[in-house]
Amino acid sequence: MTGNLRIKKQSAADLVCQKMKEMVADGSWRPDQKIPSEADLAETFGVNRLTVRIALQRLNALGVLETRVGEGTYVRSFDFDKHLSEIADFYVNDKVMDDTLEFRGVVELAAAEIALKRGKNHDLEPLRACCQAFEEEVRRFYTLSDPKQKQQAFVKTIDIGLAFHTELVKLSGNALLSYAFSIAKDPIRRHMTRNAAFRVNDAKSDQSKVWVKAYWDVYDALKERDLPQLLDGLKRVINLPTV
Repeated sequence: MTGNLRIKKQSAADLVCQKMKEMVADGSWRPDQKIPSEADLAETFGVNRLTVRIALQRLNALGVLETRVGEGTYVRSFDFDKHLSEIADFYVNDKVMDDTLEFRGVVELAAAEIALKRGKNHDLEPLRACCQAFEEEVRRFYTLSDPKQKQQAFVKTIDIGLAFHTELVKLSGNALLSYAFSIAKDPIRRHMTRNAAFRVNDAKSDQSKVWVKAYWDVYDALKERDLPQLLDGLKRVINLPTV
């Protein structure tokens, strides 16, 4: 017989922590709700207060609960994107950045194709609004002379572009694709920033029109349900080779 088949014993703190996670997951404790005190929880679970405190510390560290000094402990409204952004520096490295383009080609093109095939009645207004906002901000960027204002406008174009791609993936209706995109959102944003910086400094092309048109082409392709145009436009936006 191979392998370690020993059954791992769970401590009381492990069991209390698991039970509290279940109460958050099943809605017994709702986001922003104040949970019972340590003393009440100890009585409820039949353990001592130290055991409860250890479990609370773990759930605070995981971002499930938030203990506020002088107020008590509350269930946190979990923001998946914000949580990943906070820890991005721990997993985004040069190798991840090198892999980002390939990742985007797989996830975003797949999401776009699924969105087109499934969505006859998709609400495309959020995408249209992103295209409009992107066009206006790019136009404004090229009218500015103050370096600080110009940088702020540049960052805003990245934010709008990321919102566009996020919405496009969401239109696929595939939860796992959306999760995958969210996990990679920070390196994707950095990848977009790098691409945009190169485009801005490319004096050989009219960037105030080229990239605006690329975003509109993706929107129009979804609206017209034109798969070849959709994939071609998205490749241009992502900076993938096109045929």
